Amino acid sequence: MANASPTVIHQVATRRTEWVKPIEHYSVVEHFGPNVLTTEGSTWRDHRRVSNASFNERSNAVVWKESIHQATAMAKAWESRSGNNKEVMWIGDVYPDAATTSLHIISRSGFGVKLLWPGEEQVDGDLEDGYEKFSSHQAMGKHTMTFEESLHTMLRDVIWMGVFSLSTLSMSLNEAAIECSNADNGEPEKLPFRRTKVVWEGYTNLNTYLHELLDLKKAAIAAGLAEKDALDLMVPLITASESFPSDHNAAKISTAIGTPQILGNAFIFLFAGHETTANSITFLLIFLALNLPAQRRLQKTLDNLLSSLASNPPDWPYPSAFNKLGNSYLGACINEQLRLITSVAMIPKRSLSPQTLVLDDGKVVKVPAKTFQHFCAQSVHRNPNAWPHTKTSFRTPEKANDLDDFIPERWILEDETYHPSTSTSSPSHTTKPTPNTNDPLPGHATTIEELESSSSLDIGSSTLFRPAPGAFIPFSDGPRACLGRRFAMVELVAVIATLMREYSVELDTREWVSEQDMRGMGKEEKERVYGLARDRAWKVLEKELGGLITLQCIGRKVGLRVCRRGGEMFGDLD
Repeated sequence: MANASPTVIHQVATRRTEWVKPIEHYSVVEHFGPNVLTTEGSTWRDHRRVSNASFNERSNAVVWKESIHQATAMAKAWESRSGNNKEVMWIGDVYPDAATTSLHIISRSGFGVKLLWPGEEQVDGDLEDGYEKFSSHQAMGKHTMTFEESLHTMLRDVIWMGVFSLSTLSMSLNEAAIECSNADNGEPEKLPFRRTKVVWEGYTNLNTYLHELLDLKKAAIAAGLAEKDALDLMVPLITASESFPSDHNAAKISTAIGTPQILGNAFIFLFAGHETTANSITFLLIFLALNLPAQRRLQKTLDNLLSSLASNPPDWPYPSAFNKLGNSYLGACINEQLRLITSVAMIPKRSLSPQTLVLDDGKVVKVPAKTFQHFCAQSVHRNPNAWPHTKTSFRTPEKANDLDDFIPERWILEDETYHPSTSTSSPSHTTKPTPNTNDPLPGHATTIEELESSSSLDIGSSTLFRPAPGAFIPFSDGPRACLGRRFAMVELVAVIATLMREYSVELDTREWVSEQDMRGMGKEEKERVYGLARDRAWKVLEKELGGLITLQCIGRKVGLRVCRRGGEMFGDLD
């Protein structure tokens, strides 16, 4: 069954022991070992209890600083590419660079491994002894791939791990040679075994790198050099493992934590910590190019808020800068992107026993044991009973509401420019924005008991709309909500603020007219050309999203023109 009811989603999500995750569907991400995503029951509880220790405000300060650095490095990488300069940059597909940015952030913030952009030089003192091989642009020692190459390979091709067993993948070198020698057309790159060869090479390299990283972390702990309250995602798992009996007992866990569990969680943190935020960066930049008035309002908001802070982004203080920005129109833009395109569109659950659920209208229904259902994020995020909306769409007037449109104003309490309908067919929800006195995306429960009793993901603030429990699930809901949700929000706020403070983004219109010819056009003709680019971009977002694990543009891409503020071609368009 598919579920787009906030009421029912919330009930199911908070009954963790009665509605469980069908973990057999997640075996594709368990090849490095069991982890917090692929376990249930007391085993999951122990993984979560131990891993949760690293996610704290001191750690978030590290994420904040690294995110600002990586956003700046990404912009410099754009400038250096052929055909680009410091004033105007053409980006055919934002996602690969957004993925690199997010991967660098989680690698540095979560594991102490600094990864470099092409042309970026290592700064003295950035690396501790033994970490050089992880940052090198050249494979070192027995490795045939760099650390970053092996990560990208596994993160890109992880689905192959669910198609073939490790023993089958290990034979891909011999099989590839046989198939290539028998190929009639001389194009072995079209053969499936070529891909499995790359996957096996990526797996063996990354597995070795993770073991080497584990050895470095163990040595640091033994020498008293590891800071237990810093964001190092491996250290709590190591100290709670059987390698450190006293700490293992102090952690009050019953699960045996050894090398497979440590490496399994390390991989899932790398995987989940980079792909979802990379998607959000990509789609938010596209949405801002589609809604130019929203982009201008965002930039004005940033100018006002950042004027009281340091002029140099690395000097923006955490958490005060994050709270200001996250509570502002920037937070509204991020939340609206997460509402429209959530990385994980379907969240599966299965009942262990017969269940009783209360529907939106108060009707009570009984659900049998072994019922399989999905939380449909894309649908519940467009449920008109749960969201502020108008009865017409500015983009497609024939639609009954504007919930398919990117309108950050729906998140602003008492916004002067947006007047949503207050009608609702469900007494349990209201479309009138409700204030929340907490900070933007408050951290997370600090104990497993708080995690068990948490009712929903609180994403509100004192100035932003607070959806009903179960209505907004970009990080799922209930005790199994994403462990790194605040990590993700800190990263998104820092990256987008750093970029949009200096740059504007527009759709690439060169398919219809050259930039030189565009400069001589009047506003009416510019509106026509930009309208063509808008229509095409919306079709891509509506028709060509897909993916085996997270939603991405799997067909055509949406190209962008990134320029220094003041250099916009379409700055006067609505």
